[in-house]
Amino acid sequence: MAKNRQTLIRNASGFSLIELLVVVALMGLIGTMAIPSISNVFKISLGSTARDLATTVRYSYNAAMMTKKVHRLVFDLKENRYWVEVGPQTMLMDTEASRSKAERAKRFGQKDDEAEKKKDSGFSLASYVTRKKNDLPRGVVFVDVKTEQMKEPITDGFAYTHFFPHGIIEQTVIHLKDTSNHQATLVVAPIVGRTRVIERYLPADEALLEP
Repeated sequence: MAKNRQTLIRNASGFSLIELLVVVALMGLIGTMAIPSISNVFKISLGSTARDLATTVRYSYNAAMMTKKVHRLVFDLKENRYWVEVGPQTMLMDTEASRSKAERAKRFGQKDDEAEKKKDSGFSLASYVTRKKNDLPRGVVFVDVKTEQMKEPITDGFAYTHFFPHGIIEQTVIHLKDTSNHQATLVVAPIVGRTRVIERYLPADEALLEP
């Protein structure tokens, strides 16, 4: 009787060990399968973000035309978020001349810090386009933004795409990537509010030449 009991315990232990090995093997298999799945999830998020930005560009273009006011799409490259602002009726686009004037004023001691710029800009959230500041999905970030007003791509801080009541848009190239290093290039056309999405990284100069 004691011998049979020991055999039963040994068999029970054996079955438990086999079951444990099966579970470990299954976990390893699932883990292996999950790696590409997670990568695909991030790729889907990247594509979704690109489409959302393209839609926001279109809405901003329409809003500028309908309200007869300058709008701007704000990119916060530090916090990886974006939103749309509307300016006053008299707002004009920043130019090289206006920036030179601001630099001269700064040299002569006039206030020109970030708070003053924000206070005097006259722009406010266009809640009818973006109700709030939109965070990019987890794992998706801005790489850089290049506008026609800037000589070099902006990689930190703020960048802006302006929309004008007469139907002109500040041509912009936006680069996005995810944690799996999938990349996307968005090219905002200067008219009709169209955004072209390229599913790879393409330098701004080359992206503007793509048909």
